[in-house]
Amino acid sequence: MSTAGRIIFFILLFFSSAVSAQNRIHVPELDYSAMDEFALSLSAQHIDNIDTLAARIMVEFDKPHFRLRVAFRWIAENIMYDVKSKKPATDAQEVFKLRKAKAEGYCNLLNVLCSKMEIQSELVPGFLRKDLLPGKILKNSNHCWNTVKLYDKWYLMDVMLASGYTESKDRVFTKRFNSMYYALHPRQIILTHLPLNSSRQYLDTLVDRKTFFNYPEVYDPFFENGIYALTPSDGIVPLKKGQLKKFYFKIMDSLLVGKIEITEGKNPERIPVTFRQNEQVIQYDYLCNSNKKKAITIYMDGAMIATYLIVPPKKKK
Repeated sequence: MSTAGRIIFFILLFFSSAVSAQNRIHVPELDYSAMDEFALSLSAQHIDNIDTLAARIMVEFDKPHFRLRVAFRWIAENIMYDVKSKKPATDAQEVFKLRKAKAEGYCNLLNVLCSKMEIQSELVPGFLRKDLLPGKILKNSNHCWNTVKLYDKWYLMDVMLASGYTESKDRVFTKRFNSMYYALHPRQIILTHLPLNSSRQYLDTLVDRKTFFNYPEVYDPFFENGIYALTPSDGIVPLKKGQLKKFYFKIMDSLLVGKIEITEGKNPERIPVTFRQNEQVIQYDYLCNSNKKKAITIYMDGAMIATYLIVPPKKKK
């Protein structure tokens, strides 16, 4: 996925309560460079209220998806993640004024901007998996994102995560736009985002909370490389010493993979593994070398893709 503004607005599924199976639609690759450039030019200007910002966007662009892109990019560029406040701003006007917020503030500002541009956008509360090994369950929801309706289809996006990333337990924020969070395929975003309202999954088969928290932990390169499915889908894999396990992942678009590596436990050494690629399916093997519980992390061409938890099989009574 290009960092210069070209983004594949992925094939998304739309939800219909009257139809049991969802239809797949093909959305062509769009060039958002002009929208991004305009958003960045607005960032350098003094705009003192949301109405003025919305009006400037609407004068420049007449298509809803272009307007949405500008609004999304402007927020991601101009709003900082609030690392200090215990009660961060959530009201859109206050977020606009202070230029800082956490997830709810980001979402509310996007909602208000969309409303002024006659685009339907709603907040989606739920769970975000971040730095959680498979099997670690959160009791309370900890995040929110947006679902936006364009041309009668709903799209999922996370403007807060698109604005940058945090380190040191969310105490340090680095501003860096990440376009992959502009529109994620439902089969991708469900690996990290679980909405409290299951209808906002936009999936044929709904994912429950236990299944969600048992997924492998996945990282940004997973999405950036267009990976949308992992097998096994359960991140907790029972294996005993000497047992061989086959792993798979699927890629949306053609991608020639050069190498697959694995790290085990706390050992940082990357171990090359044999893999086979058949068009958009990658298969590799893992040989378990102990009966100890440990995490294994998979790297594709040097990029961290996913982490599984290997556990000894339960003894039969």
